[in-house]
Amino acid sequence: MSKPSAGPLASLRILDMSQGIAGPSCAGHFAEFGADVVKIEPPEGDWMRPLGSRVAGTSPQAVTYNRGKQSLAIDLKSSQGRDIALQLAAKSHVAIESARPGVMERLGLGFQALKAVRPDIIYVSISGFGQTGPNREAPLVDALAQAKSGLMSVMRSREGAPVKMDATLIDAITGLYAFQAASMALWGRQPGSEARHIDISLMQAAAHIQAPNILEWDYVGKAPGVLNPPAGNYRTKDGFLVLTTVTEAQFKGIFQAIGQPEIATDARFATMAARKTNLAELRAIVDAALATRTTTEWIPAFEKAGALASAISTYGDWLADEHAKAVGSAPAYTFATGETARIPHLPGQPPNTAPVPGIGEHSREVLAELGLARGDIEALIASGVVRCPKPA
Repeated sequence: MSKPSAGPLASLRILDMSQGIAGPSCAGHFAEFGADVVKIEPPEGDWMRPLGSRVAGTSPQAVTYNRGKQSLAIDLKSSQGRDIALQLAAKSHVAIESARPGVMERLGLGFQALKAVRPDIIYVSISGFGQTGPNREAPLVDALAQAKSGLMSVMRSREGAPVKMDATLIDAITGLYAFQAASMALWGRQPGSEARHIDISLMQAAAHIQAPNILEWDYVGKAPGVLNPPAGNYRTKDGFLVLTTVTEAQFKGIFQAIGQPEIATDARFATMAARKTNLAELRAIVDAALATRTTTEWIPAFEKAGALASAISTYGDWLADEHAKAVGSAPAYTFATGETARIPHLPGQPPNTAPVPGIGEHSREVLAELGLARGDIEALIASGVVRCPKPA
């Protein structure tokens, strides 16, 4: 199989049997670092592909997480499909799956089945709640993980309503944790090491990124307060801006900027504890002041006073930002159609210019490398067990 790019993981082969975002993003990180990744997806394609808008014929998620992979579209419910997957597993260092617990075992592709053909394989299972426990078979997606993990309880509007992030943060973080765990398992493996089954759940990932908040709740016995009051979103004369503080000097800078420096030394707000107790009063003062001027008028005033403030950018604003452009944060990516769009690159890595595979685009090549004769490959395609859009 041809490598998508050179990189520190170029000697590795990864079998990506996952769908969605968390699993494919884990495998996508391996591809970013040069690993040879074969993505097995059903003949109709990964369910991630139709999500959201169309970008060169597929979804933005599929573009982001599948670049550099080879797509093999096979029916894993068939005996032929299962046998092909096992042959690929025998040649792979890592296998990644994201089905509900028990599904891969029923398909004959669980940890024990892959261990039998590859005794040292790193087998990564990504699921909602993990492989054990009373909720192991319950469905969990990003939005539900935000709700069930407590994240939405601390993400509230000024009116107190819980707010869901539209970005699939939990899925993306889960993929990163899975990549980290699998990479460390490979790093620590010794000659003769046995296979490892790594259990990664969206729920644990969601909890881990909130560890300080959950620790505070358990120790104090109540919901964490605002970390640095009066941090938050504030309405201006023509929009919104965000204020926050890290130091006392920055707190004082807010009130210097709004022309009320005495507020910073008011006994109601002079300490962090007092600010939390009197947060409603503090916010009311800031609300009243910010409503008198526009966002573009307030930002330089806060900056001059040493306070931390920012307008609330759209993605278009971020793409147009002079700093983002100067450091190449989102270089242009060229699709097979010749169209281009900008995609943020992985921190610490050069831009990923590898192509996005179509459904089953590499089916013939992958099967040929396994040793299947051309006639047998065409028979599998004709039977529907394998999909390959390209003619022979």
